[in-house]
Amino acid sequence: MRYLVESAGRVPKRDICRHLRRSSRSVECKAYHLRKEGVPVDLRHHEPRLSSCPACGRLSGRMGRDGFCEPCRRRAQLAEVHAKIAELMALLPPEERATYEATEAEVESRRDPMPPPPPTAGLSYYARARAEEAHELACEEALTRNLMREVKAAQKRKERVEKKVRSMRV
Repeated sequence: MRYLVESAGRVPKRDICRHLRRSSRSVECKAYHLRKEGVPVDLRHHEPRLSSCPACGRLSGRMGRDGFCEPCRRRAQLAEVHAKIAELMALLPPEERATYEATEAEVESRRDPMPPPPPTAGLSYYARARAEEAHELACEEALTRNLMREVKAAQKRKERVEKKVRSMRV
């Protein structure tokens, strides 16, 4: 029974049956009786769909062709836009640069809150793993939305600086 409780949800049912040398029906009946006693046993096997990003180490459900998660790609995009803004700022005269830094640099994008962690008390391993995986995906999605807002705001700032630089050259 201890092996069944410890490995339920972590190991496929056929492997549990093989290890215990019991039939599938026998293992299902024992799990049913354990559940009736209040032990959270679920024979469904959870196969994680998340993989680790090599850049940030976070678990991610969507990896790009480059092998990085969506937030890492958005951070790289944001860094490129900021680098371009820095190049353009160097072209502005000091008084224009000071005006820009005093007014534009303070503007911040709205941020979505991160989703709260799911309640996992009393859940079977399978249900807890599914809830935690769904939470990781929701956190990744919220982080991606926030970074996308920052990228769009930075692109707008870049366009305004480009417009100033062009108007000064004319």
